Parts: sequence; C-alpha cells; structure tokens
Amino acid sequence: MPESGDVVVCVDTPRVTLLPVALAANISAEQALAVTGQAPHGDEIAVFSASVGDMCAAIAISERCYTALSEQLGSRLSVTTPLLSTTHSGEHCVVIELVDNICYLRLYNSTLQLAEALEIGSDDELLFYLANILDATSTPITIPIYIIGSHSSAKMLKKYYKVVCE
Repeated sequence: MPESGDVVVCVDTPRVTLLPVALAANISAEQALAVTGQAPHGDEIAVFSASVGDMCAAIAISERCYTALSEQLGSRLSVTTPLLSTTHSGEHCVVIELVDNICYLRLYNSTLQLAEALEIGSDDELLFYLANILDATSTPITIPIYIIGSHSSAKMLKKYYKVVCE
C-alpha cells in the first residue's frame, strides 16, 4: 500500500447500482441496493463510491475486507466500480467490460442511458442479455459495441454486432 495519497479500490461485484449523488445524500447505500433487490448478504456491507460527475454507486463489499482497508487507509480510501467508467461517454455505443463472470454493460446515447452489472455463465448468456437490452431500449443492432476483457466473447459477438476490442 502506498504511504500517502488517495487509494481507489475497484470492487468487482454484480451487486452494484448507480444513482444520482443528490439521491445518495438522502438514503443509505444499503437502501439503494435493497431497492434493486441486491441488499447486502450476511458478510457484506453497502458503501457508496466516490462520485463521478453527478453519479455514484452503491456497492456490496465484504465487511472484513472493507474494515481492514479502512483501518489501514482511513479517509484515503475510496471504492469504485467499472460501471462508473466514463470511457466512450458522449458516443452512441455499448461498452461491455468482462471481469471473470461479471459483465459491466453501459449503454450511451450521448449520455449514459443504462448501466448494468450482470453475472454471466457463458457467451450465450451474454448474447441473450445484450440482445434483450438492445431490444428493450430500441437500440439498433448496428451500434458499436466496445468489449474490454474476453476475446472469446468478442469473437462470438462479432457474428452479430459491430464489435471493437479494447
């Protein structure tokens, strides 16, 4: 751990939701997750991330892990999630970041339109979720899709969509 300066920890979990900072000022992180059906489990707590623009994230994290980090880093600690990334904001595109079995999906139409963290078990599941999200949001299948992470998923999605690997 660095001796000085802020430390940002990226928490990889599908149990995360984005919300406006103004709303986060009026509810707890636990309440924000509970509203989306993602209340912390027995060994977890809910924490807010640092804000990015006017958004922040409520994130479920291991209580032991968070406590240990907090004890060591104090106020220098902040947490984040790939859902808060702003890469490709301002474009009309989909950004998919794959970390292990978690898919962080962001849909932009100049601004962020949708952000989901999904637990996926296969490339077919990813295709299913993507197709349904594009259909539900009336997004054309010709939209650029940026993929960060899995080359096998990118190869599979290239059969159906305009995929750009990063």
